Amino acid sequence: MTQLDSISILIVDDDTLVSEMTQGLVEELGYTVIGKAANGQEGINLTVSLQPDLVLMDVEMPDMNGLEASRQIQQLSPTPIVILTAYDDQELVEEASQSGVGAYLVKPPDTLEVERAVTIAMARFQDLMELRVLNDKLKERNQQLEDLNQALEERNEELDAYAHMVAHDLKNPLNLIVTYIQYLEMDLKPDGKLKSILETIAETGHKMSDIIESLLLMASIRKDEVESETIYMSVIIAEAEQRLTHMLSDSEADLILPQEWPPVIGYSPWLEEVWVNYLTNAVKYGGRPPRIELGATVEDDNMVRFWIQDNGKGISESDQKLLFTDFTRLDHDDSDGHGLGLSIIKRVVEKLNGQVGLESIIGQGSRFSFTLPVADVEM
Repeated sequence: MTQLDSISILIVDDDTLVSEMTQGLVEELGYTVIGKAANGQEGINLTVSLQPDLVLMDVEMPDMNGLEASRQIQQLSPTPIVILTAYDDQELVEEASQSGVGAYLVKPPDTLEVERAVTIAMARFQDLMELRVLNDKLKERNQQLEDLNQALEERNEELDAYAHMVAHDLKNPLNLIVTYIQYLEMDLKPDGKLKSILETIAETGHKMSDIIESLLLMASIRKDEVESETIYMSVIIAEAEQRLTHMLSDSEADLILPQEWPPVIGYSPWLEEVWVNYLTNAVKYGGRPPRIELGATVEDDNMVRFWIQDNGKGISESDQKLLFTDFTRLDHDDSDGHGLGLSIIKRVVEKLNGQVGLESIIGQGSRFSFTLPVADVEM
């Protein structure tokens, strides 16, 4: 940092007598006057060429006043500036500060006032320069983040397009495999080991198809914007039951439904997937046979909490913290899966302005839930 006794100063004043007096005060303090200018433009030119440590600038000058000259100096060659004014005016002080001036002196100043003003102006200028450096670094970092976000968005769009292409390319042969297996079972009427093999192939094909659908749904949830509408959940539950007819029948699940559902705001295709996932988990991880109860509760915050209660083993508090995250599946000896269902539910519900929830006690089953806004429906 420049020592005070080696500070170089440029004086800008159109009054020769005032300029000479100011020079005398400055030199009495041990500072060095490296140049003098008689108007604002000359002051700007000398500041750029001489690079003084500080400029003493008169306010009132012909052609260009000291405040405008100060503004241009800060743009072309940032330098500490002290203005000289004939009167003390708060509005002038505020305008000077906005022009990049660090301190001001009322004419005629004494040596103590000059020294104090020079010290204040240089300290403020140093702080300003440090802030500018930090601001420049922040702007650079923000630009880097914007560029990175743009690159990620472009990459995600490419991945989404690729995922859709691959998924559709995989779905057709998978559907053919499952269909041919069904034909073989009908035609051959196998038993024993062959029957078990065909059932395993068909089951694996269904699981692969579910994984593909889940991945496509996750991509669409992230990307697509949908128009919410009034939802009557009984219709969606019926569709979900229809899709899970064989699973519910084979497991002998006891499904208990309420007589009425409160209307909410949502998006039917996504909510059907929510219920399919919740019901599937309730069958897989419920008791034997599964007893599954569905319900809804209107809460005080104009939200409806939909829930599904199973009679399974329950989930420990430590395991509960792991749920609703991508590709997380708890270890269950009696079932397997691909770890996508609950994370999809979380994404869907949050996209629809709701929240997921879970209450579970070991030995007493689990209650999974989600909330949606209440629909304003005239009865």
